[in-house]
Amino acid sequence: AESHSDGLTRVILEHRARHAGIRRSNRAGWHSGPEFLAVPDEHLAWVLHNVTVFAERALARFYGTWARHELRLGSWWANVLDPGGWNAPHHHLPQTWSGVYYVRVPDVGTAPDDLRGRIAFLNPTPVQSAFGGGNFAYAPRDGLTLLFPSSLVHFVHPHAGTEPRISIAYNFNVVPKE
Repeated sequence: AESHSDGLTRVILEHRARHAGIRRSNRAGWHSGPEFLAVPDEHLAWVLHNVTVFAERALARFYGTWARHELRLGSWWANVLDPGGWNAPHHHLPQTWSGVYYVRVPDVGTAPDDLRGRIAFLNPTPVQSAFGGGNFAYAPRDGLTLLFPSSLVHFVHPHAGTEPRISIAYNFNVVPKE
């Protein structure tokens, strides 16, 4: 991951400079549009290959080692959060699985009560949530990828750093083999 970090940062920030992006859950930040899928770049190809292999391996036991199903990319996009930027609570339905690859995540809180820049997942079970359990926030780091059910509501706490926080989000669908 370290050998691709500078290249990914460069291609994403150059893309941001040329494209206005779209508004989704991003606040004080940039979300690339659908044109990002077609950006030809060796570093982006490396990320796509590795998150696909990661997802296939992580999910194989749930799908019978892919004997009757296959994993297909639904979409992927770049996110750049400027200082103070955050992502509002959202989910990725109707996709099946979602994830994020962290390119650069400066100034993420690491103490248990320091939520700066953390991704937070909300427990979908209201009864457990009512008693204060089940929600959690994760402190990402450069080069990490996370995979989670697309139905899981999540958000990003405000980014307190002075450098941009850069990530690539993705969605996969599980479909029957033809």
